[in-house]
Amino acid sequence: MRCPQCGRWNRAALPQCFYCGAALPEKPEGDSVSPAQQQPREMPQPSASVIYAVNESGDETAPRPDERDSLAKEMQSFHARRRRGEEQQQRIRQEAAQGGIAPITRSVRIETEPTPIYTDPSEEDLESSIPEGIVRPGAIPAPRFSKTIPQYGDPAESAGYQPLWSDDYRPRPKARMLKRSRRTHLFGLSQFFPMAAILLIAGAILFAGYQFILLPLMNREEIRLQDQVEIIPSLLEDMAAHTIRIPAEEGAQIYIKELRKSYIVTGGYAEITVADYTWYELNSTIADETMEVTLTPYIKTSAGEQKLMDVITYTIEIPLSPLLLVTPDTNYLEVSTSPYNIKFRVAQNSTVFINGEDYSSYVNTQDGYISYNALVAPVGNNDIEIVVNCQYYRQNRQVITLYRAPQDIPLELSATLGNTSANQTMTIRGTTMPGAHLIIESDYENLDTSELTAYGNFSFDAKFNKIGTNTIVIVAEKDGLSTTLKKDVYYVPYASTYTPKAWPMNAEGYLDFLNNLNTRVARTQIYECIGTIVEIKSDKPQLALMDTGTEGSERLILLENMSTDTWEVGQRYRVYADAYGVYDGKPRLVARYTYAPRN
Repeated sequence: MRCPQCGRWNRAALPQCFYCGAALPEKPEGDSVSPAQQQPREMPQPSASVIYAVNESGDETAPRPDERDSLAKEMQSFHARRRRGEEQQQRIRQEAAQGGIAPITRSVRIETEPTPIYTDPSEEDLESSIPEGIVRPGAIPAPRFSKTIPQYGDPAESAGYQPLWSDDYRPRPKARMLKRSRRTHLFGLSQFFPMAAILLIAGAILFAGYQFILLPLMNREEIRLQDQVEIIPSLLEDMAAHTIRIPAEEGAQIYIKELRKSYIVTGGYAEITVADYTWYELNSTIADETMEVTLTPYIKTSAGEQKLMDVITYTIEIPLSPLLLVTPDTNYLEVSTSPYNIKFRVAQNSTVFINGEDYSSYVNTQDGYISYNALVAPVGNNDIEIVVNCQYYRQNRQVITLYRAPQDIPLELSATLGNTSANQTMTIRGTTMPGAHLIIESDYENLDTSELTAYGNFSFDAKFNKIGTNTIVIVAEKDGLSTTLKKDVYYVPYASTYTPKAWPMNAEGYLDFLNNLNTRVARTQIYECIGTIVEIKSDKPQLALMDTGTEGSERLILLENMSTDTWEVGQRYRVYADAYGVYDGKPRLVARYTYAPRN
Protein backbone atom coordinates (compact mmCIF):
# COMPACT_ATOMS: atom_id res chain seq x y z
CA MET A 1 0.00 0.00 0.00
CA ARG A 2 1.38 3.42 -1.00
CA CYS A 3 1.72 6.11 1.61
CA PRO A 4 -0.37 9.20 0.69
CA GLN A 5 2.20 11.52 2.27
CA CYS A 6 5.67 10.30 1.23
CA GLY A 7 4.57 8.12 -1.72
CA ARG A 8 6.52 5.06 -0.56
CA TRP A 9 5.07 1.57 -0.62
CA ASN A 10 4.27 -0.37 2.55
CA ARG A 11 2.78 -3.71 3.41
CA ALA A 12 -1.06 -3.66 3.42
CA ALA A 13 -1.17 -4.98 6.99
CA LEU A 14 0.73 -1.97 8.41
CA PRO A 15 -1.53 0.76 9.97
CA GLN A 16 1.16 3.46 9.54
CA CYS A 17 3.88 4.19 7.03
CA PHE A 18 7.09 2.41 7.87
CA TYR A 19 9.16 5.41 6.65
CA CYS A 20 7.34 8.64 7.68
CA GLY A 21 4.76 7.34 10.22
CA ALA A 22 1.69 8.78 8.40
CA ALA A 23 -1.60 6.82 8.71
CA LEU A 24 -2.27 4.49 5.81
CA PRO A 25 -5.79 4.21 4.21
CA GLU A 26 -7.93 1.54 5.88
CA LYS A 27 -8.99 -1.58 3.97
CA PRO A 28 -12.75 -1.35 3.18
CA GLU A 29 -15.09 -3.75 4.91
CA GLY A 30 -16.74 -6.27 2.56
CA ASP A 31 -16.88 -9.70 4.22
CA SER A 32 -20.35 -10.42 2.90
CA VAL A 33 -19.15 -10.21 -0.69
CA SER A 34 -16.96 -12.96 -2.12
CA PRO A 35 -13.52 -12.07 -3.40
CA ALA A 36 -14.71 -12.86 -6.91
CA GLN A 37 -17.59 -10.37 -6.68
CA GLN A 38 -15.64 -7.59 -5.03
CA GLN A 39 -15.13 -4.55 -7.23
CA PRO A 40 -11.61 -3.46 -7.70
CA ARG A 41 -10.85 -0.83 -5.15
CA GLU A 42 -9.59 2.36 -6.56
CA MET A 43 -6.01 2.74 -5.37
CA PRO A 44 -4.72 6.22 -4.83
CA GLN A 45 -2.86 7.38 -7.87
CA PRO A 46 0.70 8.22 -7.06
CA SER A 47 1.84 11.68 -7.76
CA ALA A 48 3.87 12.00 -10.85
CA SER A 49 7.47 11.48 -9.98
CA VAL A 50 9.78 12.86 -12.59
CA ILE A 51 13.45 12.14 -12.81
CA TYR A 52 15.72 14.54 -14.70
CA ALA A 53 19.06 13.57 -16.16
CA VAL A 54 21.94 15.70 -17.43
CA ASN A 55 23.92 14.67 -20.47
CA GLU A 56 27.62 15.22 -21.19
CA SER A 57 26.94 18.76 -22.49
CA GLY A 58 25.21 19.76 -19.27
CA ASP A 59 21.75 19.91 -20.82
CA GLU A 60 18.80 18.29 -19.17
CA THR A 61 17.41 15.32 -21.04
CA ALA A 62 13.75 14.48 -21.44
CA PRO A 63 12.13 13.54 -18.15
CA ARG A 64 11.34 9.92 -17.57
CA PRO A 65 8.75 8.47 -15.15
CA ASP A 66 9.72 6.79 -11.94
CA GLU A 67 10.16 2.99 -12.34
CA ARG A 68 8.36 2.39 -9.06
CA ASP A 69 5.19 3.98 -10.49
CA SER A 70 5.32 1.55 -13.37
CA LEU A 71 5.75 -1.30 -10.92
CA ALA A 72 2.70 -0.13 -8.95
CA LYS A 73 0.56 -0.09 -12.08
CA GLU A 74 1.72 -3.56 -13.00
CA MET A 75 0.76 -4.87 -9.57
CA GLN A 76 -2.71 -3.28 -9.88
CA SER A 77 -3.13 -4.92 -13.30
CA PHE A 78 -2.01 -8.28 -11.90
CA HIS A 79 -4.57 -8.12 -9.08
CA ALA A 80 -7.35 -7.23 -11.54
CA ARG A 81 -6.48 -10.15 -13.80
CA ARG A 82 -6.36 -12.52 -10.84
CA ARG A 83 -9.85 -11.47 -9.73
CA ARG A 84 -11.24 -12.00 -13.24
CA GLY A 85 -9.60 -15.43 -13.37
CA GLU A 86 -11.20 -16.41 -10.08
CA GLU A 87 -14.62 -15.32 -11.38
CA GLN A 88 -14.13 -17.35 -14.57
CA GLN A 89 -13.07 -20.49 -12.62
CA GLN A 90 -16.08 -20.17 -10.33
CA ARG A 91 -18.42 -19.91 -13.30
CA ILE A 92 -16.80 -22.96 -14.96
CA ARG A 93 -17.20 -25.05 -11.81
CA GLN A 94 -20.87 -24.08 -11.57
CA GLU A 95 -21.58 -25.01 -15.22
CA ALA A 96 -19.69 -28.28 -14.85
CA ALA A 97 -21.75 -29.17 -11.78
CA GLN A 98 -24.96 -28.53 -13.74
CA GLY A 99 -23.80 -30.65 -16.73
CA GLY A 100 -23.22 -33.88 -14.72
CA ILE A 101 -20.27 -36.29 -14.76
CA ALA A 102 -17.87 -35.80 -17.65
CA PRO A 103 -16.98 -38.79 -19.88
CA ILE A 104 -13.79 -40.72 -18.98
CA THR A 105 -11.36 -41.53 -21.76
CA ARG A 106 -7.65 -42.08 -22.14
CA SER A 107 -7.54 -40.25 -25.50
CA VAL A 108 -8.24 -36.80 -24.00
CA ARG A 109 -5.10 -34.80 -23.32
CA ILE A 110 -5.03 -31.40 -21.65
CA GLU A 111 -1.93 -29.29 -21.87
CA THR A 112 -1.34 -26.25 -19.69
CA GLU A 113 1.27 -23.58 -19.85
CA PRO A 114 2.72 -21.45 -17.09
CA THR A 115 1.14 -17.98 -16.79
CA PRO A 116 3.65 -15.28 -17.69
CA ILE A 117 3.62 -11.89 -16.00
CA TYR A 118 3.96 -8.80 -18.19
CA THR A 119 4.98 -5.37 -17.09
CA ASP A 120 2.91 -3.10 -19.39
CA PRO A 121 2.14 0.38 -18.12
CA SER A 122 -1.67 0.20 -18.50
CA GLU A 123 -4.59 -2.17 -18.83
CA GLU A 124 -5.39 -1.02 -22.39
CA ASP A 125 -1.78 -1.31 -23.49
CA LEU A 126 -1.65 -4.77 -21.87
CA GLU A 127 -4.62 -5.96 -23.98
CA SER A 128 -3.19 -4.56 -27.18
CA SER A 129 0.40 -5.70 -26.56
CA ILE A 130 -0.43 -9.39 -26.19
CA PRO A 131 0.37 -11.11 -29.49
CA GLU A 132 -2.23 -13.22 -31.16
CA GLY A 133 -2.36 -16.71 -29.82
CA ILE A 134 -0.69 -15.83 -26.47
CA VAL A 135 -2.78 -16.43 -23.39
CA ARG A 136 -3.48 -13.29 -21.45
CA PRO A 137 -2.04 -13.21 -17.94
CA GLY A 138 -4.44 -14.61 -15.40
CA ALA A 139 -6.52 -16.42 -18.03
CA ILE A 140 -6.96 -20.19 -18.10
CA PRO A 141 -5.90 -21.73 -21.42
CA ALA A 142 -8.49 -23.68 -23.38
CA PRO A 143 -8.12 -27.46 -23.39
CA ARG A 144 -6.55 -29.02 -26.47
CA PHE A 145 -8.24 -32.17 -27.73
CA SER A 146 -7.29 -34.90 -30.16
CA LYS A 147 -9.04 -35.10 -33.48
CA THR A 148 -11.80 -37.38 -32.13
CA ILE A 149 -13.20 -37.30 -28.62
CA PRO A 150 -14.90 -40.60 -27.75
CA GLN A 151 -18.17 -40.03 -25.89
CA TYR A 152 -20.82 -42.15 -24.27
CA GLY A 153 -23.19 -41.89 -27.26
CA ASP A 154 -23.12 -40.89 -30.86
CA PRO A 155 -19.68 -39.75 -31.97
CA ALA A 156 -21.37 -37.11 -34.12
CA GLU A 157 -22.45 -35.23 -31.02
CA SER A 158 -18.87 -34.31 -30.41
CA ALA A 159 -18.89 -32.09 -33.47
CA GLY A 160 -20.86 -29.41 -31.63
CA TYR A 161 -18.69 -29.49 -28.54
CA GLN A 162 -17.73 -26.00 -27.45
CA PRO A 163 -15.44 -24.90 -24.66
CA LEU A 164 -17.15 -23.75 -21.52
CA TRP A 165 -15.38 -20.39 -21.42
CA SER A 166 -15.60 -17.43 -23.80
CA ASP A 167 -13.62 -16.72 -26.94
CA ASP A 168 -11.67 -14.09 -25.10
CA TYR A 169 -9.60 -16.94 -23.67
CA ARG A 170 -8.81 -18.67 -26.91
CA PRO A 171 -5.83 -21.05 -27.12
CA ARG A 172 -2.59 -19.86 -28.58
CA PRO A 173 -1.44 -21.11 -31.99
CA LYS A 174 0.92 -24.03 -31.85
CA ALA A 175 3.60 -22.10 -33.67
CA ARG A 176 3.62 -19.33 -31.03
CA MET A 177 3.30 -21.63 -28.06
CA LEU A 178 5.84 -21.35 -25.23
CA LYS A 179 8.02 -24.30 -24.20
CA ARG A 180 5.83 -26.99 -22.75
CA SER A 181 6.45 -28.41 -19.32
CA ARG A 182 6.59 -32.19 -19.30
CA ARG A 183 5.90 -34.57 -16.45
CA THR A 184 9.05 -36.23 -15.05
CA HIS A 185 8.86 -40.00 -15.27
CA LEU A 186 10.53 -41.83 -12.34
CA PHE A 187 10.66 -45.19 -14.09
CA GLY A 188 11.55 -46.08 -17.65
CA LEU A 189 14.46 -46.84 -19.93
CA SER A 190 15.40 -43.18 -20.23
CA GLN A 191 15.81 -42.97 -16.46
CA PHE A 192 17.24 -46.49 -15.84
CA PHE A 193 20.52 -46.13 -17.72
CA PRO A 194 21.63 -42.85 -16.03
CA MET A 195 20.74 -44.26 -12.61
CA ALA A 196 22.60 -47.51 -13.36
CA ALA A 197 25.66 -45.54 -14.48
CA ILE A 198 25.57 -43.45 -11.28
CA LEU A 199 25.34 -46.59 -9.13
CA LEU A 200 28.26 -48.22 -10.95
CA ILE A 201 30.43 -45.14 -10.52
CA ALA A 202 29.55 -44.90 -6.82
CA GLY A 203 30.35 -48.61 -6.31
CA ALA A 204 33.71 -48.20 -8.05
CA ILE A 205 34.56 -45.23 -5.82
CA LEU A 206 33.60 -47.15 -2.68
CA PHE A 207 35.65 -50.20 -3.72
CA ALA A 208 38.70 -48.06 -4.50
CA GLY A 209 38.41 -46.31 -1.15
CA TYR A 210 38.22 -49.62 0.69
CA GLN A 211 41.07 -51.20 -1.26
CA PHE A 212 43.52 -48.32 -1.33
CA ILE A 213 42.62 -46.28 1.78
CA LEU A 214 40.83 -48.37 4.39
CA LEU A 215 42.87 -51.57 4.01
CA PRO A 216 46.26 -49.78 4.22
CA LEU A 217 45.06 -48.04 7.37
CA MET A 218 44.01 -51.38 8.84
CA ASN A 219 47.37 -52.88 7.90
CA ARG A 220 49.22 -50.01 9.55
CA GLU A 221 47.13 -50.54 12.67
CA GLU A 222 48.00 -54.23 12.57
CA ILE A 223 51.70 -53.39 12.30
CA ARG A 224 51.36 -51.01 15.22
CA LEU A 225 49.82 -53.81 17.28
CA GLN A 226 52.62 -56.16 16.26
CA ASP A 227 55.06 -53.75 17.84
CA GLN A 228 53.30 -54.52 21.11
CA VAL A 229 53.97 -58.27 21.02
CA GLU A 230 55.21 -59.38 24.44
CA ILE A 231 57.91 -62.07 24.78
CA ILE A 232 58.40 -63.19 28.38
CA PRO A 233 60.85 -65.87 29.66
CA SER A 234 58.95 -68.55 31.59
CA LEU A 235 58.96 -72.21 32.63
CA LEU A 236 57.10 -75.15 31.15
CA GLU A 237 57.30 -78.45 33.04
CA ASP A 238 60.40 -77.19 34.90
CA MET A 239 62.13 -76.45 31.61
CA ALA A 240 63.10 -73.09 30.14
CA ALA A 241 60.38 -71.62 27.91
CA HIS A 242 59.07 -68.35 26.49
CA THR A 243 55.53 -66.95 26.60
CA ILE A 244 54.48 -64.93 23.54
CA ARG A 245 51.44 -62.61 23.85
CA ILE A 246 50.12 -61.41 20.47
CA PRO A 247 47.59 -58.52 20.51
CA ALA A 248 44.63 -58.95 18.18
CA GLU A 249 40.86 -58.52 17.85
CA GLU A 250 38.84 -60.23 20.56
CA GLY A 251 37.69 -63.69 19.45
CA ALA A 252 40.08 -63.86 16.51
CA GLN A 253 41.96 -67.07 15.79
CA ILE A 254 45.75 -67.04 15.37
CA TYR A 255 47.51 -69.96 13.69
CA ILE A 256 51.26 -70.51 14.24
CA LYS A 257 52.80 -72.16 11.22
CA GLU A 258 55.87 -73.62 12.99
CA LEU A 259 53.83 -75.10 15.87
CA ARG A 260 50.89 -76.21 13.68
CA LYS A 261 48.48 -74.98 16.34
CA SER A 262 45.76 -72.32 16.59
CA TYR A 263 45.11 -70.03 19.53
CA ILE A 264 42.04 -67.94 20.39
CA VAL A 265 42.41 -64.27 21.35
CA THR A 266 41.00 -63.66 24.84
CA GLY A 267 41.40 -60.45 26.76
CA GLY A 268 42.94 -58.79 23.71
CA TYR A 269 45.88 -61.24 23.45
CA ALA A 270 46.63 -64.70 22.12
CA GLU A 271 48.97 -66.29 24.68
CA ILE A 272 51.43 -68.96 23.49
CA THR A 273 53.94 -70.75 25.74
CA VAL A 274 56.68 -72.64 23.91
CA ALA A 275 59.42 -74.70 25.57
CA ASP A 276 62.86 -73.69 24.35
CA TYR A 277 63.90 -77.28 23.65
CA THR A 278 61.16 -77.48 20.99
CA TRP A 279 63.49 -75.79 18.53
CA TYR A 280 66.57 -78.01 18.99
CA GLU A 281 65.19 -81.25 20.42
CA LEU A 282 65.83 -83.22 17.24
CA ASN A 283 69.38 -81.88 16.80
CA SER A 284 71.61 -83.93 19.13
CA THR A 285 74.86 -82.38 17.90
CA ILE A 286 74.01 -78.71 18.37
CA ALA A 287 76.85 -76.81 20.01
CA ASP A 288 75.77 -73.14 19.76
CA GLU A 289 74.95 -71.33 22.99
CA THR A 290 72.02 -69.40 21.50
CA MET A 291 69.48 -69.84 18.72
CA GLU A 292 67.29 -67.40 16.79
CA VAL A 293 63.66 -68.53 16.85
CA THR A 294 61.04 -67.49 14.27
CA LEU A 295 57.24 -67.67 14.57
CA THR A 296 54.97 -67.07 11.55
CA PRO A 297 51.44 -66.16 12.75
CA TYR A 298 48.29 -66.01 10.59
CA ILE A 299 45.19 -64.24 11.89
CA LYS A 300 41.60 -65.22 11.10
CA THR A 301 39.09 -62.66 12.35
CA SER A 302 35.50 -63.30 13.35
CA ALA A 303 34.47 -61.97 9.91
CA GLY A 304 36.34 -64.85 8.25
CA GLU A 305 39.22 -62.80 6.88
CA GLN A 306 42.63 -64.52 7.10
CA LYS A 307 45.98 -62.83 6.51
CA LEU A 308 49.65 -63.08 7.37
CA MET A 309 50.86 -61.12 10.39
CA ASP A 310 54.37 -59.84 11.04
CA VAL A 311 56.97 -62.52 11.74
CA ILE A 312 58.00 -62.79 15.41
CA THR A 313 61.64 -63.48 16.28
CA TYR A 314 63.40 -63.90 19.60
CA THR A 315 66.60 -65.49 20.94
CA ILE A 316 66.79 -68.50 23.25
CA GLU A 317 69.70 -69.85 25.27
CA ILE A 318 70.51 -73.53 24.94
CA PRO A 319 71.73 -75.05 28.25
CA LEU A 320 74.57 -77.53 28.41
CA SER A 321 73.94 -81.16 29.19
CA PRO A 322 74.59 -81.67 32.94
CA LEU A 323 78.15 -82.79 33.73
CA LEU A 324 79.56 -82.49 37.26
CA LEU A 325 83.22 -83.34 37.85
CA VAL A 326 83.86 -85.04 41.19
CA THR A 327 87.54 -86.03 40.92
CA PRO A 328 89.28 -84.06 39.79
CA ASP A 329 87.06 -81.01 40.30
CA THR A 330 89.08 -79.00 37.76
CA ASN A 331 89.98 -79.52 34.11
CA TYR A 332 93.74 -79.49 34.79
CA LEU A 333 95.63 -81.51 37.37
CA GLU A 334 99.23 -82.57 37.91
CA VAL A 335 99.51 -86.24 38.83
CA SER A 336 102.40 -88.58 39.45
CA THR A 337 100.76 -91.98 39.28
CA SER A 338 98.92 -94.06 36.78
CA PRO A 339 96.14 -94.87 36.48
CA TYR A 340 94.17 -91.89 37.78
CA ASN A 341 90.54 -92.45 38.77
CA ILE A 342 88.17 -89.87 37.21
CA LYS A 343 84.65 -89.55 38.63
CA PHE A 344 81.81 -87.41 37.28
CA ARG A 345 78.02 -87.32 37.29
CA VAL A 346 75.50 -86.81 34.47
CA ALA A 347 71.69 -86.72 34.16
CA GLN A 348 69.70 -89.88 33.78
CA ASN A 349 69.32 -91.26 30.23
CA SER A 350 72.33 -89.28 29.02
CA THR A 351 74.72 -90.65 26.42
CA VAL A 352 78.38 -90.54 27.55
CA PHE A 353 81.51 -91.00 25.44
CA ILE A 354 85.04 -91.02 26.99
CA ASN A 355 87.80 -90.73 24.41
CA GLY A 356 85.34 -92.06 21.84
CA GLU A 357 84.29 -95.10 23.89
CA ASP A 358 80.59 -95.43 24.81
CA TYR A 359 79.91 -95.55 28.56
CA SER A 360 76.15 -94.82 28.34
CA SER A 361 75.22 -98.24 29.75
CA TYR A 362 76.67 -97.28 33.15
CA VAL A 363 74.63 -94.08 33.53
CA ASN A 364 71.35 -95.44 34.88
CA THR A 365 72.89 -98.33 36.84
CA GLN A 366 75.02 -96.01 38.99
CA ASP A 367 72.55 -93.15 39.49
CA GLY A 368 74.33 -91.05 36.88
CA TYR A 369 77.84 -91.55 38.34
CA ILE A 370 80.64 -92.64 36.01
CA SER A 371 84.04 -93.90 37.27
CA TYR A 372 86.91 -94.09 34.79
CA ASN A 373 90.54 -95.15 35.40
CA ALA A 374 92.68 -93.03 33.12
CA LEU A 375 96.13 -94.29 32.21
CA VAL A 376 98.47 -91.34 32.68
CA ALA A 377 101.73 -91.71 30.81
CA PRO A 378 104.81 -89.73 31.98
CA VAL A 379 104.89 -87.66 28.83
CA GLY A 380 103.41 -84.34 30.00
CA ASN A 381 99.76 -83.60 29.13
CA ASN A 382 97.30 -86.48 28.98
CA ASP A 383 93.93 -85.35 27.55
CA ILE A 384 90.72 -87.21 28.44
CA GLU A 385 87.71 -86.08 26.37
CA ILE A 386 84.21 -86.48 27.85
CA VAL A 387 81.15 -85.88 25.60
CA VAL A 388 77.66 -85.85 27.15
CA ASN A 389 74.35 -85.55 25.28
CA CYS A 390 71.13 -85.19 27.24
CA GLN A 391 67.57 -84.70 26.00
CA TYR A 392 66.42 -81.05 25.91
CA TYR A 393 70.06 -79.87 26.25
CA ARG A 394 72.91 -79.14 23.88
CA GLN A 395 76.03 -81.21 23.75
CA ASN A 396 78.51 -80.79 26.63
CA ARG A 397 82.10 -81.51 25.73
CA GLN A 398 84.86 -81.21 28.32
CA VAL A 399 88.53 -82.12 28.21
CA ILE A 400 90.39 -83.04 31.41
CA THR A 401 94.15 -82.61 31.19
CA LEU A 402 96.26 -84.73 33.54
CA TYR A 403 99.85 -83.57 33.57
CA ARG A 404 102.56 -86.07 34.45
CA ALA A 405 106.18 -85.03 34.19
CA PRO A 406 108.39 -87.05 31.85
CA GLN A 407 110.66 -89.62 33.64
CA ASP A 408 114.28 -90.49 33.05
CA ILE A 409 113.91 -93.68 35.08
CA PRO A 410 110.56 -95.54 35.16
CA LEU A 411 108.90 -95.18 38.55
CA GLU A 412 105.30 -96.37 39.10
CA LEU A 413 103.10 -96.93 42.17
CA SER A 414 100.50 -99.63 42.52
CA ALA A 415 97.19 -98.88 40.82
CA THR A 416 95.30 -100.12 43.89
CA LEU A 417 96.49 -97.24 46.04
CA GLY A 418 93.74 -94.90 47.19
CA ASN A 419 93.82 -91.14 47.59
CA THR A 420 92.23 -90.96 51.06
CA SER A 421 92.92 -92.59 54.35
CA ALA A 422 91.32 -92.68 57.76
CA ASN A 423 94.38 -94.33 59.30
CA GLN A 424 97.57 -92.54 60.21
CA THR A 425 99.63 -94.94 58.03
CA MET A 426 99.25 -96.40 54.52
CA THR A 427 101.23 -99.16 52.79
CA ILE A 428 102.81 -97.95 49.55
CA ARG A 429 103.94 -100.41 46.83
CA GLY A 430 105.70 -99.67 43.54
CA THR A 431 108.22 -100.63 40.84
CA THR A 432 111.25 -98.98 39.25
CA MET A 433 114.28 -99.93 37.13
CA PRO A 434 116.00 -102.99 38.63
CA GLY A 435 119.15 -102.02 40.50
CA ALA A 436 118.09 -98.40 40.98
CA HIS A 437 118.70 -96.59 44.24
CA LEU A 438 115.52 -95.66 46.12
CA ILE A 439 115.14 -92.58 48.41
CA ILE A 440 111.96 -91.86 50.49
CA GLU A 441 111.85 -88.12 51.35
CA SER A 442 108.57 -88.14 53.29
CA ASP A 443 107.96 -89.72 56.71
CA TYR A 444 107.79 -93.52 56.51
CA GLU A 445 108.61 -96.82 58.22
CA ASN A 446 109.08 -100.52 57.33
CA LEU A 447 110.90 -100.03 53.96
CA ASP A 448 111.24 -103.34 51.98
CA THR A 449 113.77 -103.39 49.07
CA SER A 450 114.41 -107.16 48.93
CA GLU A 451 113.17 -107.41 45.33
CA LEU A 452 114.51 -104.05 44.20
CA THR A 453 117.72 -105.37 42.60
CA ALA A 454 116.15 -108.34 40.77
CA TYR A 455 112.67 -107.04 39.85
CA GLY A 456 112.66 -103.38 40.88
CA ASN A 457 109.79 -103.88 43.39
CA PHE A 458 109.66 -102.07 46.75
CA SER A 459 107.20 -101.26 49.58
CA PHE A 460 107.00 -99.13 52.77
CA ASP A 461 104.47 -97.66 55.21
CA ALA A 462 103.83 -93.93 54.75
CA LYS A 463 103.09 -91.96 57.93
CA PHE A 464 100.68 -89.02 57.98
CA ASN A 465 101.65 -86.32 60.42
CA LYS A 466 98.74 -83.91 59.87
CA ILE A 467 95.06 -84.01 59.13
CA GLY A 468 94.29 -83.21 55.54
CA THR A 469 96.52 -83.64 52.49
CA ASN A 470 99.86 -85.41 53.05
CA THR A 471 102.39 -85.68 50.19
CA ILE A 472 104.49 -88.83 49.71
CA VAL A 473 107.82 -88.18 47.88
CA ILE A 474 109.87 -91.02 46.27
CA VAL A 475 113.14 -90.59 44.31
CA ALA A 476 114.79 -93.29 42.10
CA GLU A 477 118.40 -92.86 40.85
CA LYS A 478 120.63 -94.86 38.49
CA ASP A 479 123.60 -94.07 36.26
CA GLY A 480 123.34 -90.35 36.88
CA LEU A 481 119.61 -90.31 36.01
CA SER A 482 116.85 -89.66 38.54
CA THR A 483 113.06 -89.59 38.72
CA THR A 484 110.93 -88.00 41.46
CA LEU A 485 107.38 -89.23 42.13
CA LYS A 486 104.85 -87.48 44.41
CA LYS A 487 101.50 -88.75 45.63
CA ASP A 488 98.93 -86.85 47.73
CA VAL A 489 96.84 -88.71 50.28
CA TYR A 490 93.97 -87.01 52.11
CA TYR A 491 94.05 -88.10 55.72
CA VAL A 492 91.07 -87.57 58.01
CA PRO A 493 90.62 -89.81 61.07
CA TYR A 494 87.30 -91.44 61.81
CA ALA A 495 84.84 -89.26 63.72
CA SER A 496 85.26 -91.44 66.80
CA THR A 497 88.97 -90.62 66.76
CA TYR A 498 88.73 -87.05 65.48
CA THR A 499 86.00 -85.42 67.63
CA PRO A 500 87.31 -86.38 71.10
CA LYS A 501 90.47 -84.37 70.41
CA ALA A 502 88.52 -81.12 69.82
CA TRP A 503 88.93 -77.98 71.95
CA PRO A 504 85.95 -75.68 72.42
CA MET A 505 85.90 -72.52 70.28
CA ASN A 506 84.72 -70.28 73.11
CA ALA A 507 86.13 -66.94 74.20
CA GLU A 508 89.27 -68.51 75.69
CA GLY A 509 89.81 -70.87 72.71
CA TYR A 510 89.26 -67.97 70.27
CA LEU A 511 92.01 -65.89 71.91
CA ASP A 512 94.34 -68.92 72.26
CA PHE A 513 93.98 -69.65 68.50
CA LEU A 514 94.99 -66.11 67.53
CA ASN A 515 97.81 -65.87 70.10
CA ASN A 516 99.35 -69.25 69.19
CA LEU A 517 98.47 -69.42 65.50
CA ASN A 518 101.61 -71.11 64.15
CA THR A 519 101.61 -73.82 66.78
CA ARG A 520 97.92 -74.60 66.37
CA VAL A 521 98.24 -74.80 62.55
CA ALA A 522 101.36 -77.00 62.65
CA ARG A 523 99.63 -79.46 64.97
CA THR A 524 96.30 -79.13 63.09
CA GLN A 525 94.56 -78.59 66.38
CA ILE A 526 90.91 -79.73 66.30
CA TYR A 527 88.13 -77.37 67.56
CA GLU A 528 84.44 -77.77 68.27
CA CYS A 529 82.67 -74.77 66.70
CA ILE A 530 79.01 -74.14 67.62
CA GLY A 531 77.29 -71.15 66.04
CA THR A 532 75.13 -69.70 63.26
CA ILE A 533 76.11 -69.29 59.62
CA VAL A 534 75.84 -65.57 58.87
CA GLU A 535 77.35 -65.39 55.35
CA ILE A 536 78.41 -67.69 52.51
CA LYS A 537 81.66 -66.45 50.92
CA SER A 538 82.05 -69.14 48.24
CA ASP A 539 80.24 -72.22 46.98
CA LYS A 540 83.11 -74.31 45.58
CA PRO A 541 84.55 -75.04 48.03
CA GLN A 542 81.95 -73.71 50.43
CA LEU A 543 83.40 -70.95 52.59
CA ALA A 544 81.20 -69.51 55.32
CA LEU A 545 81.38 -67.12 58.25
CA MET A 546 80.10 -68.54 61.54
CA ASP A 547 79.28 -66.51 64.60
CA THR A 548 80.33 -68.48 67.69
CA GLY A 549 79.62 -65.66 70.13
CA THR A 550 77.05 -65.78 72.95
CA GLU A 551 75.02 -63.19 74.88
CA GLY A 552 75.26 -60.56 72.14
CA SER A 553 79.03 -60.80 71.69
CA GLU A 554 80.24 -61.56 68.13
CA ARG A 555 83.07 -64.00 67.44
CA LEU A 556 83.39 -64.70 63.72
CA ILE A 557 85.41 -67.56 62.23
CA LEU A 558 85.88 -68.66 58.61
CA LEU A 559 85.13 -72.33 57.87
CA GLU A 560 85.97 -74.34 54.75
CA ASN A 561 83.40 -77.08 54.40
CA MET A 562 85.01 -80.43 53.65
CA SER A 563 82.23 -82.44 55.27
CA THR A 564 79.45 -84.22 53.42
CA ASP A 565 76.81 -81.63 54.47
CA THR A 566 75.89 -78.28 52.84
CA TRP A 567 75.40 -75.26 55.09
CA GLU A 568 72.65 -72.64 54.82
CA VAL A 569 72.65 -69.04 56.01
CA GLY A 570 70.77 -68.52 59.26
CA GLN A 571 71.10 -72.14 60.36
CA ARG A 572 72.90 -73.20 63.55
CA TYR A 573 75.42 -76.08 63.41
CA ARG A 574 77.99 -77.94 65.49
CA VAL A 575 81.11 -78.30 63.39
CA TYR A 576 84.39 -80.10 64.08
CA ALA A 577 87.30 -78.48 62.27
CA ASP A 578 91.09 -78.27 62.44
CA ALA A 579 93.24 -75.15 62.35
CA TYR A 580 94.35 -73.88 58.95
CA GLY A 581 95.35 -70.22 59.31
CA VAL A 582 93.84 -66.74 59.65
CA TYR A 583 91.51 -64.68 57.40
CA ASP A 584 91.04 -60.94 57.83
CA GLY A 585 92.06 -61.23 61.47
CA LYS A 586 89.67 -64.13 62.07
CA PRO A 587 90.56 -67.80 62.70
CA ARG A 588 90.29 -69.99 59.62
CA LEU A 589 89.57 -73.72 59.99
CA VAL A 590 88.77 -76.71 57.77
CA ALA A 591 85.57 -78.49 58.77
CA ARG A 592 85.55 -82.28 58.61
CA TYR A 593 82.25 -83.24 60.32
CA THR A 594 78.96 -81.37 60.69
CA TYR A 595 76.22 -82.09 63.28
CA ALA A 596 73.15 -80.42 64.68
CA PRO A 597 73.75 -78.27 67.77
CA ARG A 598 73.16 -79.79 71.19
CA ASN A 599 70.84 -76.96 72.22
